[in-house]
Amino acid sequence: MRKYLCFLLFCIFFLNGCSNNLPTYQSEENFKSVDIDGTEYSLHKLSYDGKTYISEPEQYTNPDYYEGLELGKQIGKTDDDMQIYKIENDNKRVVLKGFMFPETFYKLDNGIN
Repeated sequence: MRKYLCFLLFCIFFLNGCSNNLPTYQSEENFKSVDIDGTEYSLHKLSYDGKTYISEPEQYTNPDYYEGLELGKQIGKTDDDMQIYKIENDNKRVVLKGFMFPETFYKLDNGIN
C-alpha cells in the first residue's frame, strides 16, 4: 500500500513539474488568406512578448524544405493547450503542434505585410 501511495505522489509531482508554467502565446486563426498557384491558404498568427509569428503556407507547397528543420524544446503553449516548439537550426521559426494535430510552421513577422 505504501508503495502505491509513494508512486501516486511521485506521478502527481512529476506531472505538475512537466507543465513548466510555459508562456501562453495568443493565437489568431484565419486573419488573412493568400493565393499560391491558384490555391487559397489561410494564415494564422502567434503572438507573445512583442513578437508575432505568421503561419507559412509554403510548408504545404514545398514540404521537402521543412523536413530538414529540427524540432527543439518546447517554449510555450496556447490557450487551447497546443504546444509551441523552437526550431534548432532556424531562430526565426517556431512550430505549433498538439495531440492529433500536425506540425504547423510559423515564421517571425518582419513587419512587411
